[in-house]
Amino acid sequence: MSLGEHLEELRKRLFRSVIVLAIAFGGAWWFKEDLADQVMWPWHNAVAQINADLATRYEAELVLNPEIPRSRYFKSDDPEEKTLRDPIDPRPNAFSITDPFFFALNVSIYFACFFAGPFVLWQIWQFIAAGLYKHEKRLVYMYFPISILLFLAGVLFCFVWIIPTGMYYLPSILPLDSVRTTLGLNGYFEFVSTLCLAMGVMFQLPLVMIFLSSLGLVEPKTYSKYRPHFLIGALFIAGVVTPGPDWISQVLMTIPIYVLYELGIIVARWRSRPRRLPGEARG
Repeated sequence: MSLGEHLEELRKRLFRSVIVLAIAFGGAWWFKEDLADQVMWPWHNAVAQINADLATRYEAELVLNPEIPRSRYFKSDDPEEKTLRDPIDPRPNAFSITDPFFFALNVSIYFACFFAGPFVLWQIWQFIAAGLYKHEKRLVYMYFPISILLFLAGVLFCFVWIIPTGMYYLPSILPLDSVRTTLGLNGYFEFVSTLCLAMGVMFQLPLVMIFLSSLGLVEPKTYSKYRPHFLIGALFIAGVVTPGPDWISQVLMTIPIYVLYELGIIVARWRSRPRRLPGEARG
């Protein structure tokens, strides 16, 4: 194709992508309240656990000190009363009049990109594939779907395990009787999105290792040689990415990174083995 035809093809692909993204954003905005509830799930889950721990601790303290009135910790002196007098509020705070709008906007944009992403990526691929050789297309067909699955697995792992754990332990670094965490909408969304995207990128590690070995740039035995160095590096990366000083979330992030590194070593070794020709005798 000529330069003008390439530009026309690009314009057509971009136009289709924008239309689909706009439709996906409209649908996400329509269901913004339900999507916001899903995004807030880790915080709600953490708050429920923290309040349950507080109730258990207060019950134990009342048993050891029966002179303390129950209403000091619970809503009444009734021994059956289990409702805390001052529980942690699961509702996030809006520190500006625009915070709810921007939170809903960010949630809608991210979900629109998530749902429309496959179509947009397909349009981009259709434009790029016209200039690739067959063997280059085979590499894309081989690695790209796996890359997408690994990215989604990293995001899901972070959202289901790492973020709730961090949300549970971070507010408890100092005694909750003297310090209470105030959660802001935009700060919470930045916390969740940054951590999920970082974990999604880190889950690409095996593909990068396999790709470098396939090109002959790094031997699989080199990965094994520097295994201890990588473990220290993984701990450092987890310490930088995780937003708090608690070691629980850092370890939870380090474990999958190291497992992915070992997986990359295994697959890189398997792909680097010499292939037997048809009819060649087994050694």
